[in-house]
Amino acid sequence: MDLERTISTCAKTVFSGLSLLVFVCASAQAPKPSVPSTVPLVSDTCPSVHIGDSISLDWNPNFDPAWPVTGLRSFGLTLAGVAEDGVSLKRQELNLGARHTPTKISPLGNGFYRIEFQLNTRSIEPGKYRLVRAMAMAEVVSEYTEQPPQMTSSPVNERYCISVVWSPVSQSPQPGG
Repeated sequence: MDLERTISTCAKTVFSGLSLLVFVCASAQAPKPSVPSTVPLVSDTCPSVHIGDSISLDWNPNFDPAWPVTGLRSFGLTLAGVAEDGVSLKRQELNLGARHTPTKISPLGNGFYRIEFQLNTRSIEPGKYRLVRAMAMAEVVSEYTEQPPQMTSSPVNERYCISVVWSPVSQSPQPGG
């Protein structure tokens, strides 16, 4: 009788251990959706950006003339796809800012702004994209009636690049995308 009880207890223990092991292995292999993050643009780097992430740029557009400028109304970037050879540009373009993507502009002081663009389009192909165009529109004092101030310092002169990557977060529907 004791032998049967011991075998039964051992079998239950082994079964419980195997069930726990199967649960642990299954949960470790299940893809976990990543949380959208903010990825800063840094010259001479090409950080990975997932659909749903935000891209941030700290920039001083240096408007001319500067005196009527009270803020930054809008800021836009165009990135062009880089082919596998690393030089030729694909026809694919990624437009950020203006009316293309949600944009958040925060003044940092000394003429600098932090501009955040949410990458929310799923029509873009994965791959590398290099900055090719930038535009900025200044907010001005109400009595200013001349030509709009022009951005004299463009981020295009820097080597900004992103690498668009598909991920579990990119598979879920995004607002506006």
